[in-house]
Amino acid sequence: MTLVMEYAQSNSEQAFATLVSQHVNLVYSVALRQVHDPHLAEEITQAVFIVLAKKAKSLSPKTILSGWLCRTARNVSANTLKIQRRRQFREQESHMQSILNESDSDAWSQIAPLLDEALNCLGTKEHDAVVLRFFDGKELKHVGAAMGTTEDGARMRVNRGLEKLREFFTKRGVTLSATAIAGAVAANSVQAAPAGLAAAITSAALSGTAITTTTVTAATKAIAMTTLQKTIIVVTIAVLAGTGIYEARQAANARSEVQILEQQQTSFTEQIKQMRREHDDLTNRLAVLSDANRPQNPTAELLKLRNQTGMLRQQLADSSNAKAQSEQPPLSSAREYCERARRHDMNHEYEAELEDLNKAIAMDPNLAEAFFERGNLYAMNLPKTFGGYEKAVADLGRFLELKPNDCAARHNRALWCEQLRQFDNAIADYTTLIEGNTDFSQVGNKDKQLALEYHYRGRAYQWYKKDFAKAVVDYDQALRLDPNIEGVHLHRGQCYEALGQPDKAQGDFAVEKPN
Repeated sequence: MTLVMEYAQSNSEQAFATLVSQHVNLVYSVALRQVHDPHLAEEITQAVFIVLAKKAKSLSPKTILSGWLCRTARNVSANTLKIQRRRQFREQESHMQSILNESDSDAWSQIAPLLDEALNCLGTKEHDAVVLRFFDGKELKHVGAAMGTTEDGARMRVNRGLEKLREFFTKRGVTLSATAIAGAVAANSVQAAPAGLAAAITSAALSGTAITTTTVTAATKAIAMTTLQKTIIVVTIAVLAGTGIYEARQAANARSEVQILEQQQTSFTEQIKQMRREHDDLTNRLAVLSDANRPQNPTAELLKLRNQTGMLRQQLADSSNAKAQSEQPPLSSAREYCERARRHDMNHEYEAELEDLNKAIAMDPNLAEAFFERGNLYAMNLPKTFGGYEKAVADLGRFLELKPNDCAARHNRALWCEQLRQFDNAIADYTTLIEGNTDFSQVGNKDKQLALEYHYRGRAYQWYKKDFAKAVVDYDQALRLDPNIEGVHLHRGQCYEALGQPDKAQGDFAVEKPN
């Protein structure tokens, strides 16, 4: 602790540099065992020493520094993994949602011919709530405000409306979940009207007062009609036919006038554009003449030359670096190649890293670590155009042949199988993680890791297999193991909706609200 005390008292950079050099290997090794990622372990190591610098003054002289650093490295690693899982979860959600959206067009093609008939069967409150939510795209709180109720009240009306739509479509032979119906309606129900239609309607409405008044009056009366009145009014249709023809002729004349005005407007627009082009041409000529008569700016020329020199230096450095990587000295063992590959990874020299990993595998086809490192490299598509999930899955497959109980490799392979849409393989890997002889010694908390595997398998059942009952069972297990796990209440609520259990769905949505 002598160096720590010296740094704490005088902010001695030399003392702190000595501390780092003495303990960096220890901290890096602890971090690497936790996260299995050299680059991430490097960042964690930096974070640990930053914490040491901030807390140096508060540490007791009796503190065992090596022990403190080990504990801090484990804590920082655990927090980093938690943040990484949350980020991966959000990215996974986004990616899988994009996959699900690809099927929206199929759902829409099935329900579009029936949608308006189905909406007509809803009560007024449910109908308006569905229209506000999915046609107008309003948030639930705004739906509630528009309808004079609370956000929860609006949610109940929307859910009841969706459930009735689902039942209507099911009776017509279209079997979809309420979630699928909501997504399809929200994405496709409102189409862009033809260009100019709004202007034509406005013109006709403002100029054709008599026609507008007649039409509005007729529409207003039709809304208020009883069934008996609607029956009686059919008898009068023949009498009104002549009036309809006259009004149609007036509408045609109005449209002709609008077309003439639009043609005149187009002509004026073209004239204005031509005048602007001529103005811009004259301005450019004037600028050229001004530049020709302006004395040269020596400062600008100097900056230009400096910029070119910098670019040449950078190109020279890049070529030197590439040459150094291409002229790596040969090593005597596969493990040495693997260690050098890790150093290349820390320096972001991915082509050199891949070259060393390939040599390590060629020298020792049973060196599991090399397959794990190369698989992670491929999954990040590094080096560019060399990687990909197919290669990553293949490498982790070989790694799992050598170490079948490894938790990190099997979990990663399951995720990458999902990216490749190999959903059965992903579910099989999650099942092995849950039910097999998995080694959880490298994860911070076995129960939380198992909860994550249950969550991901349940998500696969929900999204890809549409087996909502199995998904609910897995989500129950996930919450039993980790009551605070993110996303499970939301997904279980969606499953309850699809299973026609809105009360249970609302219970989950009260914990995690849908967007």
